[in-house]
Parts: sequence; C-alpha cells; structure tokens
Amino acid sequence: MARLILKAPYYKPLSRVPSGTTRGGYANYIATREGVEILPRGGMVGYVGERRGSNGLFSDDGDPVILSQITKEMDEHEGNIWGLIFSLTREDAERLGYNQASQWVSLLRSHRNDIAREMHIAPKNLRWYAAYHNSEGHPHVHVLVWSTDPHEPYLSTVGIHNIKQTFAADIFRQDNISNYKKQTRARDELKAQFRIRIAEINKENQSGAFSVSADLVYKLEELSAALDNHKGKKVYGYLSKKNKDLVDEIVKMVARDKKIAELYDLWYKLQCENYRNYTDQMPKKIPLETNKEFKSLRNFVVKSASEMLTDIPEPSEFDDDYIWHRKYGDNETVLRFKAEDGNAHAQYLYARRLLEDDDPEEAEHWLKQSASKGNHLAMYMLYKCYRDGKIEDREGEKMKYLLMAVDKEYGFAEYEYSKILAKTKSVMALEYMRQASRHGCPMAEYAIGKYFLERGGTEDALPYLESAASKYSWARSYLGLLYFYKLDDKEKGMEYLCMAAEQNFDPARSAIRNIHNGYNAKIVTGVFNLFYYAGRIIDEDSEDMYPHPAFADVDMRAKKEDRAKRMGITMSGM
Repeated sequence: MARLILKAPYYKPLSRVPSGTTRGGYANYIATREGVEILPRGGMVGYVGERRGSNGLFSDDGDPVILSQITKEMDEHEGNIWGLIFSLTREDAERLGYNQASQWVSLLRSHRNDIAREMHIAPKNLRWYAAYHNSEGHPHVHVLVWSTDPHEPYLSTVGIHNIKQTFAADIFRQDNISNYKKQTRARDELKAQFRIRIAEINKENQSGAFSVSADLVYKLEELSAALDNHKGKKVYGYLSKKNKDLVDEIVKMVARDKKIAELYDLWYKLQCENYRNYTDQMPKKIPLETNKEFKSLRNFVVKSASEMLTDIPEPSEFDDDYIWHRKYGDNETVLRFKAEDGNAHAQYLYARRLLEDDDPEEAEHWLKQSASKGNHLAMYMLYKCYRDGKIEDREGEKMKYLLMAVDKEYGFAEYEYSKILAKTKSVMALEYMRQASRHGCPMAEYAIGKYFLERGGTEDALPYLESAASKYSWARSYLGLLYFYKLDDKEKGMEYLCMAAEQNFDPARSAIRNIHNGYNAKIVTGVFNLFYYAGRIIDEDSEDMYPHPAFADVDMRAKKEDRAKRMGITMSGM
C-alpha cells in the first residue's frame, strides 16, 4: 500500500454526500466533528468541544473561517466540488511531523497552485478549505476544492497521480534524501562489482574458458560485417532498424550474466523506493537493452563491433632508461648528491623518484633544473605532470614545456603535440606525426599506419605498421590480425602473432588459441573489448589493460616511508 493515500470524490450540485447531508452540511461535518484540530488563534490550540462555536477549517489566509458563509456558498455553487482526502499512517505522521494541523496548513498553501493546475482551475478562481483530523489510526486532512467558474474544474486520473506525487515528494523529502544516498552507495557498489566481473570475464577470455556464448560471438560478427558497409556515423541512433535490433539482442545476451542481472535487479529495486510513497503501481522493469538510462551500453556495443580489428590496447608511454635505472642504477641518496652537483640526467632521475614518493613540489623543482640544462625528458615529464594534474600548472607552463621538448625533436612529445593539433589542424598534425615516427616513437608509426589503412592506402600503411611491429608486441598483434583477416596472408599473420605471444603478450596468445579452437580471433577480440569498454564506462581512470612487458619487474610501490627507510639505511652505511 502507498504511504500517502489520496481519495478524490466529487459532488454535483444538489447531490448528497455519503453521510446523507448536502455539500454545505459536509463542510460543517468535517469542520466540527470530534477529533478535528482547531488552528491556534490568540496562542491557543484545541479541539472542537473545548471551544464553543469554533471550527477547524482553514484556507489561504489566516483569518477565522465563518462556517455559515462557507456552507451557504457550497450549497448554492453551480459546479462540482471535490472532497480530497490525504491520509498517512500514524507512524509516518508522528515521524514526519504531520500529526498537527499547522504542518498541513503550510503544505496545502505551498501547493495550492499545483492543485489548481492539475484540476485545470485558474489560480485566481481556486477556492479551497481544509480541516485536519488527528484520528488514531490514519491522521488525515479533508480538502474541499472548487472554482468560482463552475465550467472550469476537471480532475483526471493523471491529475490525481500528479497531486499525490507532488505532495509525497514534499512530505517524504527527508526519506527521499536518505534513499538517494543509499542509491549513491548502491551505485558505487554496482561499479565495484561490475568492474570485478569485467576482470573475471577478461581473465576467462584470455584463458579460453569463455563465459560468453557462441551465439553472442556470431551476432557480433554479423554486426561487425554490417558496420563495415554502414556509410553514416557508427553510433546506435544512426543505424538501420535491423542493426538496432541486432545491437539490442547483443546487450540482452550480455545482460544474462548472473552478476549483471543481480546488479540490474538492485538498480530497479532502488528505483521503486520513491514510487512507494504515493502509489501501489511500480514502474515497469524495462529490459536493460531498451532502458534509456543505459543507452550508452548500446553505443559501446557498436563501438566494439566496429573496431574489432583496430583496438589492440596500446601501452602507456615508458622510459626504458628510467626503468633500467630503477632496477640497477644509483640509490636515492647518491642520486640526490649528483642532482645537487648539477648533473641534468641525475636531476631528472631524482625527480622521477620524488614523483613515485608523492612529493610533486620537490619533483617540479628538479625537473625544471634539468629542463633548464636542455634535458628533453625533463621537459616532457613536466608537461605530463601539468597535463595529468600531478603538479599544479600555476603559470600556464604546460604547453611551454611540451613545445620545448618538441623543439628538441623528442618523438613522444611530437606525437603528443600532433594529437593536440589534430583537433584543428589536421595537415600539420600529420606532419608532426611523421616527425615523431622518424624520431623513434612507435605509437606514431602505429597511428600513421592506421591512418593510411583506414583510407585504403594499404601499401603506404604497411611500412609504418611493420616498423612499429619490429619493436613492440601490441603492434605485432595488430599486424598479425591484419594479415590473417584483411590481407589474406594467414601464414604471415600467424608469424606476427607468435612473435607477440613469445613476448608474453596475452592478446596475441588469446588470438592464437582462438584460431586453433576454430573461433574467429578477430571477433573474440571484439567480445573482449566489449567488456573492456563497458568497464571504462564504470571507471574512467582504469589502468591500461596490457602494460608493456618492460614494466613487469619494475617495483613501483616505493612510498615516502620506504624512501625515508632506504635513505636512512644508506646514510648509516656510509
């Protein structure tokens, strides 16, 4: 049962109310019956019987209501009169403060125009009088409503629903706030659980123990083929009805996962909580695939299917020199002495240690010292720290240091700059991308290769892709899938995939295993990335799925306490 009950009978002219009296007699009855609360006048509160000649009616103003005038007006009125009755449980009335007339006075006066709107009455024509009955079981208020224009009022089922919803939102406001907090906590838990499930599915996919059905794989393959021939934007809203239905079916199949289904049930349960304040009719549980609240999932299905061959995750930028130094180079105390002695590279390395130890202000000082001596690594690291918010860009120096590194012809900086230029100056962006590839940035080689490939220039693309593949496993995996599926050279494709697999690159291993098991490795990669993209919806800050193998043995957990400990031990041994 709804927590707020609203009954809305209406009475025609000359009709009798259920008690057998006229409409004016009904007003007299609710105003004077036992248990009606009289509003305080002169600082007194009471009930009928305690104060002779008094009544419990109230309206828009605070003046005493002359009952005889109201009963006469109601009996002579030529239009319909509604007798709204708002009722709460005793528990809710006591808990929320609606166990006294004054609270209902404030509520009704604040929403008088809402009642007028839903009853199609001009506010200036609205007439209403109410009385609060503090009955033991269900405290309630009677509200008599009519219009000075007898042709005006009309109250539909929708209007009754809207009045209940408006009043319940106000009455249960604190409960709703509490519920929204619960929803927030539930949302956070859903994100965490969803992320855990994504990780589990990714692990299953990599091991070959697929938790997704063959039907899902086939439908993704069908969607991928359809998107290859799609001329418009590759987003859900621009697809044909047939392809939209296909996307919906894929989302539906993914939603059958037990954990995802449980989380969606929880989301729906929380959605129902506020409805119970004013109605017994809960919102229909919309299937996940058609729920507008989750429409982003459909677009990510489209994105996954359209990029099945092109979304091998690239690694984060890495600095081989620093990785080597972190394992085999000087300890922190020695580095500090070299930095203080003016060695630019030591200043850069020491700053990197400080960043690991969460000391960005000190790191900024040494990076600037190193950059001032021409160290392009320090310049680019300053840019990245400003860009990522690790160091506050107080003086707007972010682009200054990026351009300094670009002037030093540092390939990673040129690649980053080309991505910035691509938003407004595509020709110049391509030129900087070419420059970055000439200066040893494998991401740039990879990006240029994809650029030509997407425009039909396979012969122009291959030298760049093969150059990137000669250096790194993620590019070998991409090129292997390209040869195997697009260029119809399965032998060469397997050769590249095997080279990547030998470097412990899991996507390549997964692709080889899927090919041997008779799966379409390209499509299974798409399934993998469907969940990868879904995970990105939940957690924008998730780490790269496949870091470069060079990171595998690097200890990145040194914190301040460890730093102090290490320096103390070193100093004591000198």
